[in-house]
Amino acid sequence: MEEIFALIVSMILIVAVIPLFFWKRRRDARSREQVAEPPQDQARENVARATGGRRMRRRPAATSGASSSSTSNVQVSGSEDEDEDEDEAGGSQARASKKKEKKRQEREAQRQAEEATRESRNTKQDWYAEMRRKKDEEREAEERKLEEEEKARQAKEEEAAALEFDKWKGEFSVDAEGTTEEVQGGNQDLLSEFVEYIKKQKCVPLEDLAAEFHLRTQECINRIASLESIGRLSGVMDDRGKYIYISMEEMNAVADYIKRQGRVSISHLASKSNQFIDLEPKVQHQLTEEISGMEEISVS
Repeated sequence: MEEIFALIVSMILIVAVIPLFFWKRRRDARSREQVAEPPQDQARENVARATGGRRMRRRPAATSGASSSSTSNVQVSGSEDEDEDEDEAGGSQARASKKKEKKRQEREAQRQAEEATRESRNTKQDWYAEMRRKKDEEREAEERKLEEEEKARQAKEEEAAALEFDKWKGEFSVDAEGTTEEVQGGNQDLLSEFVEYIKKQKCVPLEDLAAEFHLRTQECINRIASLESIGRLSGVMDDRGKYIYISMEEMNAVADYIKRQGRVSISHLASKSNQFIDLEPKVQHQLTEEISGMEEISVS
């Protein structure tokens, strides 16, 4: 912008100096002509001035008129040049103003486009955030629903197991007669004996268990299932009609082994089960320990 302004000023100065330069040349040429005039012309001029002073007085007037006309012509030419310079300057300013206005409009259009892009991006982000929020709410609601259903199912199973437990608990016979409290206490003792018998035997045939507690085999199976549901027992039934009791410590040992090994086949796990699950009856262990203790006492 400064370069354009300097160029305009230079053009104005050049246009203003050219008429002055021509006017100065004319004036210098006229002065040289007057100086170079011959003497006879000067004498003739003197005679003419003497005889016709009036006419001689008119010549300077005519000369001065010509000079005035020349000067006015120079002034008119200079004013025309100045007008042209002013027109050119005005045109340059108009072009500069149009250029500025065009740039301003371009900047405004770019700003509006960027603002529209930001608004569109923010709208999309808000939409995605709203969709994520709705999905999270739906997932949480589904999880709460499943959790409530699981709690209700567990409560129902526990209630059914408790009812079943109360039902079959009374089926144990008590030989001795007594009060209701004594009968209930005897039943509770029989229940504890039932559980402890299975834990001590570790691997007990269901027929032997039924004979021990005066029950049918199917009743023993139902009782074991009820005790497993309430956490009193844990184990498996094989296809030979035996129930194998497995403690929580043994189950944790098997789970740790599977985690360490990664993939483990059933046959491989069965071959390694003796390392984690003790199938020896606890009663035999106790008898062996008692016999060993008695032998040590007799030896000493």
